[in-house]
Amino acid sequence: MSARRDAFLRAAGGRPSVFAATGYYHFLGRGDVGPRQPLSLWAAADWERWLDGLAAAGHTRVWWLVNGYTLAWPSRRFPGLVDPDAVAARDAALIPRLVAMAHARGLKAYAVFTADGHAVGWRSARPDLACVDRAGAPVGDDTVCLELPEVADGLDRMQEEVHALGAAWDGVVFHPTEATPLRFNPATAAAFRADTGGELAAQPDEALLPWFNERWARALARWMAAWQRRRPGLDAIAFNCWWTNADPAVYARLLPATARVCVWDYDRDLARWRDRTLVRWAGALDPARLVVMPSSGGYPDHGRPPTDEALRGVDRLLSLALHLKVRETVLFAGWGAGPAEEQALDRALLAAASGALAPPTDGLLDALDADYEATRASLKI
Repeated sequence: MSARRDAFLRAAGGRPSVFAATGYYHFLGRGDVGPRQPLSLWAAADWERWLDGLAAAGHTRVWWLVNGYTLAWPSRRFPGLVDPDAVAARDAALIPRLVAMAHARGLKAYAVFTADGHAVGWRSARPDLACVDRAGAPVGDDTVCLELPEVADGLDRMQEEVHALGAAWDGVVFHPTEATPLRFNPATAAAFRADTGGELAAQPDEALLPWFNERWARALARWMAAWQRRRPGLDAIAFNCWWTNADPAVYARLLPATARVCVWDYDRDLARWRDRTLVRWAGALDPARLVVMPSSGGYPDHGRPPTDEALRGVDRLLSLALHLKVRETVLFAGWGAGPAEEQALDRALLAAASGALAPPTDGLLDALDADYEATRASLKI
């Protein structure tokens, strides 16, 4: 065990999380990984044991990705996209049962949807729906064009099918494409012309990003409103992404006043705290409207056990969240949270990050930055 890992576990002791709400984010189907990802094979009894453990550890949230490369429910509208291995894709009763089990243990349950990205199965089955670049060539292998009526309708129908399963979801979360949002399909050009009077192809890429952020924000607002009609008072959350980080003000302006943003910090270089993505979002939205997913530095999504460098990274991000008064965090565990000792480390980080043990002042954050940079320099990273 590394000295830093041991220090976090000792410092945590029996302390509860300093965050008011914590939990894990899991994939019910393939998600964006290979076939037969471990959690997709879990039956109700497996999930029941896991939810018992979450509640016993003091967690209060569980997020489940219901689509992605495949669909994790027995879809009638899109049978060819249904995950061939996932238990939830064969048993329509499993998802509502999971949500009921979560509620019985005091956990709130959130349905997570990808939209025009992470759509490998859909894109493969319907290449005519693919986003295209300026030359008319397909963009990647997992993006479909949001302006095409069949795509917009299909995304609506997927969400309706999940709602129709009967689960009493507490919240809904939407994930943007992680590829480029720029697309030059004729339908997109027509929408740009209608909105701006200009020609999409005549604009440089950097001038188009604000418009694509507005398109995504308006789509989010429409889906969130639909879910509010289905379940009034539902907690509606949008994930950030590298390209949405450029325009937090767009989301503050266009999303419903109660909508929130989960900031998943992808910065592997770990900029100094004043330049971090979370600071940018906290400048646009009240901290109560933010959730943090602490993946910076490679923890916990790039292997377990984490390195000292990764532990320093997540310590910095959690301490920054406390400084900004963000009090909700969800840990990424798409295909599993690791063995018991790794879950214990997760809890320790939420209880004993530097900003939890000492006031998370500017000075503390500066010191954490300096310590991290010195570590990287000593390792010649």
